[in-house]
Amino acid sequence: MLNKKLQYWGVSVSKALLLMGSTAVMSACVGKTTSSQSMSQSSVSSLSTSTTTSTSLSASSMGTVSSIASEASSMLGSSSLPEASSSTGFDPGAIDVISDDNYDGNIPLDQKVVGQAGAALQTAGNPFEDAYFYLSPDVKTMMDSSLDIIKAQGDDNLVNKIKYVQRQPSAVWMDSIATIGGDVAAGRRSLEQHLDAAVEQQRYYAAQNAGQAAPMTVVVIIYNLPDRDCAAFASNGQLIEVGKPADGAAQNGDGYERYRDDYIGEIAAIFSKKPEYANLRIVAMLEPDSFPNMITNTNEGANGEPANGTLNPTPASLPNGGYCDRILSHTGSGAAVAGEGTGDTPHLGLYAASLRLAIAEFAKIPNVYTYLDIGHAGWLGWDSDTDNVSNMKRGVKYFKQLVDGADGALDGLGLDMIRGFASNTSGYTPVEEPLISNAVADRAALQGFYQWNPAVDEVSYIDMLQKYFTTSDPAFGTASFDANKFGFIIDTARNGWGSDNRPELGSGTKGTDANKRIDVRAHRGHWCNVNNAGVGEVPKANPDVSRPYLDAFFWMKPPGESDGISFDHTKLSASEVAALDAIDRKVYESATDGVYAGKSLDTMCIPGQAREGVTVDVVPNMAPHAGAWFHKQFIMLINNAHPPLGQSDYD
Repeated sequence: MLNKKLQYWGVSVSKALLLMGSTAVMSACVGKTTSSQSMSQSSVSSLSTSTTTSTSLSASSMGTVSSIASEASSMLGSSSLPEASSSTGFDPGAIDVISDDNYDGNIPLDQKVVGQAGAALQTAGNPFEDAYFYLSPDVKTMMDSSLDIIKAQGDDNLVNKIKYVQRQPSAVWMDSIATIGGDVAAGRRSLEQHLDAAVEQQRYYAAQNAGQAAPMTVVVIIYNLPDRDCAAFASNGQLIEVGKPADGAAQNGDGYERYRDDYIGEIAAIFSKKPEYANLRIVAMLEPDSFPNMITNTNEGANGEPANGTLNPTPASLPNGGYCDRILSHTGSGAAVAGEGTGDTPHLGLYAASLRLAIAEFAKIPNVYTYLDIGHAGWLGWDSDTDNVSNMKRGVKYFKQLVDGADGALDGLGLDMIRGFASNTSGYTPVEEPLISNAVADRAALQGFYQWNPAVDEVSYIDMLQKYFTTSDPAFGTASFDANKFGFIIDTARNGWGSDNRPELGSGTKGTDANKRIDVRAHRGHWCNVNNAGVGEVPKANPDVSRPYLDAFFWMKPPGESDGISFDHTKLSASEVAALDAIDRKVYESATDGVYAGKSLDTMCIPGQAREGVTVDVVPNMAPHAGAWFHKQFIMLINNAHPPLGQSDYD
């Protein structure tokens, strides 16, 4: 499983070794943190309410489809903002992270996303198109810690690479209730402060274009599902509704209620809190790993058939089932849906109930564009011409059922409640394998690494998904998405796989020699701090003209955040600790920090451990807890970048 926490680790050390971070994932006992926390940052004045896009979007005013459609239509087509001047509180110093004037790197910024001044601030299509992308100052702060280390080492070439990577946008992670309010001590903004900063960046760009505004896209990861990551060890999250099997048979937690009221409810309220936020395009990507777990990680698949590649079988010693099984079977707290649980419409459990709640709430806000996480090519890519219960077809079928079941009080929107799907979130699967065939006829010859899976890379994966999602067929869900109203995002933050002998796209014929693959993992299921990985394509909209349904490449996970801790700090001897260098010493010292409550050691993260029949190959350094800043991984990712920084294979 993937682990995508945005949690930094911060310890007071010399500037050269400063490792900034955020206390993102708190223990379940931590109380609700309000968004009233303040930090040193320029105040943002409200935009004029005379602007057509500055309609107040309170959730209470949007209970019907007609009101949603009316407000949405009023937002499309307008590109006006109040003039960016000192009278509006505009302060370039507050957003210097995105100002070209302060960039002193030597790699040209030709790949930088540039919004289209005068374009409609909202759209019925791709929310990344014609837009600038929000650059989080928090991520720059993390990367600054590594930049200081490399400057002290005198590596000017690497310094310039870091400066370039700092200019690339990435997502804002909301992975606990506490992160909504931010963490002042760790230098992490609240969600509201991120949106304020995005408004300032939008004003800044308007000032560069004679006051004419361009769309501004902000990507927010929604990641705090009750009983999160039921098939993983490194991160179970803070909200518990069902609980692990070892906790007993009782299923009476308050995870769903807290998710509804203290998490999704709070986020939705902030999205529509200020009139100027209506000028932003807010992309909400829902719950990495969640629903794919319900398709592949239960002893019994969602359709009643044994799940292929089951990772969490139900042992006899656990009569109530494994963790994922208990979540799938849970019918309380809104998880029961009329008509589900019989025939071809199975009950989809707690995860589906929680996701449906989020889908419906965000559908009420016209400038929120919702994408669902859909795993990656090596997870749901298996397909069969003759088998209708392949991972691919089962996935499509139950994702359709999931979205359609979120309609509820918004009856009439159906599958249009979401914009699309995000693949490879925090993952390592390449966008494209230059020399590996994805033909069904070649599966047998490639069975060693690809295990009969014809989705050999992310573009072949989304090609297959797009075909099935836009086709009406009882075998994988009769309802179909409108091909013009949904699309895909591919996370390219860590799937570059650069090396000296890496083949270029179009450099040869795609065949069946798996030795020519660029993905050098021992197994496609390996997800933790993978060794020899590299930064991939920088974020951009509409990256492939041959695939109009590919909305964007985007860095969902900021490169440099750890996937999980790699050692048991209780087993290191005094001599081993004494031998650690300064950076690893800080990793060791942070291992017992209380902010990591709920996280544990996963064997997928330990160098040399056997997992899924093969030995994992992880970054050969001490890795901190999931989401913490991992300097040595960050440097590895930059050194292995492909395409070379400043270039692209998809122009």
